Amino acid sequence: MEPEKQANNTVDAARTLRIDVRVSPDEKKDLQAKATAAGYKKVSAYLRDVGRGAEVKETIPPELRRQLVGIGTNLNQIARLAQAGKSFSSHEAQLVQALAIIRGYLI
Repeated sequence: MEPEKQANNTVDAARTLRIDVRVSPDEKKDLQAKATAAGYKKVSAYLRDVGRGAEVKETIPPELRRQLVGIGTNLNQIARLAQAGKSFSSHEAQLVQALAIIRGYLI
């Protein structure tokens, strides 16, 4: 699990200037949701990173991560069977294709 992103205190001490931005209540909720989804504790840290061009991605929820680990384990077992020359069902072949698509979304 990734640690939550938070402001760096040593850098914060050097930050003396403020930028005030007005937003609507809906915009504020949207920004807070995006910051939380990306693993940030503070919207200001999220906005600072986004504003400086950092690539910000949503974090994977723990339950989904556990499911993906299980799927990856199954995929490795199927790959070992294939490398050993053993055949596997068309259902397993479809599963491999689906996992490749999922992996493409995660990378």
